[in-house]
Order: sequence, then C-alpha cells, then structure tokens
Amino acid sequence: MNKAALIQRIREERERLLKALEGLTPEEMTREPVFGEWTVKDILAHIAVWQGRLITALFQLEQGRRPKDLTLSEEEVDALNERFYREQKDRPLERVLADFHGTYQQLLKRLERFSDEDLTRPGRFPGVPEPLWKLIAADTLEHDAEHRADIERWRERKRLWG
Repeated sequence: MNKAALIQRIREERERLLKALEGLTPEEMTREPVFGEWTVKDILAHIAVWQGRLITALFQLEQGRRPKDLTLSEEEVDALNERFYREQKDRPLERVLADFHGTYQQLLKRLERFSDEDLTRPGRFPGVPEPLWKLIAADTLEHDAEHRADIERWRERKRLWG
C-alpha cells in the first residue's frame, strides 16, 4: 500500500472511531467498563500509548536504528497492555483525549517523511522483514477498527446511541 492510500485509510478509520465516540458524556467515557475493566477512556489511552510507541519506532527507523521491540509475542503484548492500563487508568480524561488526538497528529506528520518505497519495499529497514506499511496499519487503522468495534458493541448493549 502506498503512502497516500495508507494515510487515507488511517484517516477513514479514525473518523469511524470518532463517530463511535460522538455524544458520549465524560461520565460514560470514564465510569462504565466497555470490556473487562477498561472504560472508553482506558481504550483511548491504550491507543495513544501504542501510537506513541509507533512514532518512536518510526523515528528510530528513519535514523537507521533498529527499534528494540518491533515484534512482540502475544504474552509480551498482553503484559505491556496490562502495564499501560495501570499507568494510564488514573489520568484525567482531558489529558487522555489530548494524548489520543496529539499522537494521531504526530503520527500523520511522521508518515509524511517516508517515501512510497520506504513503506512498500520488504526489508527496507533493519528488523522489519515485511513492508513497513503493514506494521503501521496494525498499530493504526487496524487497532482503531478493533477498539471501535468494542465501543460500538458496548453502546448497542447500553443503548447509548444518539
């Protein structure tokens, strides 16, 4: 997938996620678990943390360095998710929302620095055997879609649609 198509798909999925959030009150975003103990706020913090990690990895790749943990086992991802949840759960909603929107904007700016070849050529970067766009898609549009679906199901169960 070339850069223009990747960015377009990232934007489209983010718009879908934002649509799933429309009309929710701060109380609905912070008190009601969506799945497990995670609230909407916790999900948004989770997305922001993973996008922040992706921004760091992209910066390192751009500098010719190999990010240390691009490929993680399912157990490692689960452990990180639990750690990030504990670190983020008491942050105020306003700060989480600022990070959620801020990391998204930073990510789009960082992506502009990569060429189509950077994104599509397998093995272009150390430690990234597949095309880079696949790694980016997993932590952006696919991640947004996964959690959008969680929020939409929760809203359906709670009848929280406008």
